Amino acid sequence: MSLVDKLLQLDAAKIKMPEKEVEMKRLSKLLGEKVVFKIRAIDGQRYADIQRLAIDISNKGNVKDIDMYKLQVLTIIEGVVDPNLKDKRLLEHFNCTTPEELVKKLLLAGEITDLYNEITALSGYEVEVEDIKN
Repeated sequence: MSLVDKLLQLDAAKIKMPEKEVEMKRLSKLLGEKVVFKIRAIDGQRYADIQRLAIDISNKGNVKDIDMYKLQVLTIIEGVVDPNLKDKRLLEHFNCTTPEELVKKLLLAGEITDLYNEITALSGYEVEVEDIKN
């Protein structure tokens, strides 16, 4: 049986973006009850769009800088499906005009990095510690 034949056996309706729930322990402690963010993988096209927004390109087409904070925050805004970080009520309650401001107000730097890592892992981007060391 060819690979095409095998793939044709898959139920196309069951192919969905992976999801996961992540407890935000500090927010849970503040609220006095469990606070769980539901996250979802980001498709390749949208992930590339987010990367482009965070990269500064020179006139010659070379990468001058990557704004890692912006990359992480935009990934979180896209990858967190509950709570909706674009919700007007949340923005108003926390006196924020943009979802980026809301993320900055709600989450600590380490929480942003951890949540970003969870979303990118769900999206198929796994970084091995060995890769970082080399």
